[in-house]
Amino acid sequence: MPNNKPNIFKGQAITAEAFLADYWQQRPYLFRHTDLPTDTVPSREQLFELANQDGVQSRIIYSRDQHAYQAIYDDPGAWPSVIDQHPTLLVSDIEKWWPQTLAILSALPFIKAWRFDDLMLSYAPEGASVGAHIDQYDVFLVQVKGQRQWSYDDAILTDFESVEDSDLAVIADYTPDNTEILSPGDVLYLPPRIAHHGISLDDDCLTLSVGLRAPSDAELVTAVADYVAQQYPESARLKDAGQEINATAAISEHEINHLRQQINRLQSLTDTELAHIFGRFISSYRLLDDIPEYSTSADGDKLQKNPADNFVYYAIDKQQAYLYINGEQYTCSLTFARQLCDQLIIQRQQLMGSSQDQALFNELLAGQHLIAVK
Repeated sequence: MPNNKPNIFKGQAITAEAFLADYWQQRPYLFRHTDLPTDTVPSREQLFELANQDGVQSRIIYSRDQHAYQAIYDDPGAWPSVIDQHPTLLVSDIEKWWPQTLAILSALPFIKAWRFDDLMLSYAPEGASVGAHIDQYDVFLVQVKGQRQWSYDDAILTDFESVEDSDLAVIADYTPDNTEILSPGDVLYLPPRIAHHGISLDDDCLTLSVGLRAPSDAELVTAVADYVAQQYPESARLKDAGQEINATAAISEHEINHLRQQINRLQSLTDTELAHIFGRFISSYRLLDDIPEYSTSADGDKLQKNPADNFVYYAIDKQQAYLYINGEQYTCSLTFARQLCDQLIIQRQQLMGSSQDQALFNELLAGQHLIAVK
């Protein structure tokens, strides 16, 4: 039986292994004529309707001089007032309001599920742009409709000036290494901190951005420190050395050693403790306050994870796992965790294992962590 599942490497001159070895998080790569299911993405008209819904995050980016760029947040009705200033409408978290677009991810099987952040869809008439800029995370730019010219570098741009009086961090006097025109089905991969600039070439340009989470080291260290801090009782406090008859305000070796002891506590965390810290942190990363209501029909055989939720798991051993959803921790079989977290569409019977798994399944269904496939 032929494999009709979409895959970004199908028909390409590069294999998945070569892409991961030579390009992934290193340098850009342009995929031509992919089979990504772009028919699941909203149309221009649907995008504007979506932007007008309560809770949907949107921006209109426009420029009077194609140099400095201004932003209007969560007011798609302002579009006519800037129509002569090359506007672009961007709507974030498309997959949470239009769950069928998650099918795009099925063509990117090498990405860990918890690395996925959101799908952002932009519409731009001819000549519109948001300026040359840098993102701090991996992104796949999928051309859905129309054409867009992308200019981008081969390596990280470390020395540049930003445009003054601009609401966006736009690179001044950007000179790219490459310029390519993308048509529907083309996908440009950009690693973190690679400068790029897109310009719409017609009046029906739709571009989907697949953004991946990239928590900073500072955020991760803070999460570890917060966890350790919560383990200390209120009585755990710094005590004086008690060796100075005439005390001074100087910081002594005693205080330095006490602080070093707390740092050593961080270094002694077990793998399981670190998994708990990371699982709770990454599964609660950038959760939305406003989310749509989904159908939770208990009758269908096919289910999917709530697009507004974050799922990740850690294998305790070959049988059991810890499951983390939106910062909450559960225990289940490893099979249950894998079937739940590693697949977009889930067959109900795949989650029907032990009594423990069945109870958790019912809890997740009741809590709308599992929803009907739309």
